[in-house]
Amino acid sequence: MRVKNFGFTLAEVLITLGIIGVVAAVSMPILIQNVNERVNAEREANIAFKINQAMEKMRALGLLNSSYGSTEAFVDELQNHLKIAKRCDSAHIAECWPTATVIDTTGEEYDVSDAKTGKDLQFKDRTTNNVGIVLADGAAIILNYDQNAPTFDVGDAISASKDAVGGKFYTTNLTAGLAYVTDVNGRKGPNSQQEGKRNDIRSFNGAKFGTGCAGVKTNNKTCVFQVQSAGYVNCADTTSDDYTKYCGPHPSGYTQDNLAGAKKACDSMDMKLPTKDELQSLYGESWEGKPTSGNFWSSTEAAHSPQNYVYGVSFANGATGNGFFKIYTYEVLCVGK
Repeated sequence: MRVKNFGFTLAEVLITLGIIGVVAAVSMPILIQNVNERVNAEREANIAFKINQAMEKMRALGLLNSSYGSTEAFVDELQNHLKIAKRCDSAHIAECWPTATVIDTTGEEYDVSDAKTGKDLQFKDRTTNNVGIVLADGAAIILNYDQNAPTFDVGDAISASKDAVGGKFYTTNLTAGLAYVTDVNGRKGPNSQQEGKRNDIRSFNGAKFGTGCAGVKTNNKTCVFQVQSAGYVNCADTTSDDYTKYCGPHPSGYTQDNLAGAKKACDSMDMKLPTKDELQSLYGESWEGKPTSGNFWSSTEAAHSPQNYVYGVSFANGATGNGFFKIYTYEVLCVGK
């Protein structure tokens, strides 16, 4: 009796191997990303846990029962309870970060040396300096402490919450006044905090690189916003706060000063009215929504007597005029401070 041997043909084996290869090629990058994300999340939670443990020690010693006047003062005490290998002041902040630049939330390249104050971590009301630290395990952190942070006495009850990703427990109300950015994998990429991406730069309590931009960025990365209706300021009322802030250095004395109104509109967005040179530069740049007509205020006063005039720029042809009377109505562009 003849026995038949059953098996796969070479073609069938090659087809099967090809299918396996295709599946592996598709699934492996996703698998690697998932593994990297898990590792990064664990590192992120570990950093938060260590900082919280240090602040818990501070609370137990009665050292969180009064606000600290600056981030530097807060770190002076924090470093007594947390193993810090290196510390950098705001002037040398980049020396405590593994890369000179990062990708910010908008996808733009950001120079780490610019992250000097809380405002540079997108906290508009925090003008206190940031401090950079490197923990004993190599974790790089740039942090800012809120001067108006809540205080805790030794006997205050502290509630705990569970970090959903890392599985670590740490109290959140203790760290309410602290915000920081941290790079969880050092020089290894992508060195990014871009929104909608899987990133290695993590935010704690809302800290993000960059001051944010209310409008658009030009090709030279200047943040610019066109105000639709600026209004005016009463520059005849010398007792008002608006008079002090927006009517100088040579007040017009008019009740409806539109130049002062333009300054106030920009200031309300934490921006400023550009100087003549800045305005001319904006005219020469390309950016989304750039106006092709209209006369725009600058903040540079013209050499008129009396000094009720400022320079302006026409966005129809780039011409500079010095006949912008402060009570006239012109267009307003605001730029980042």
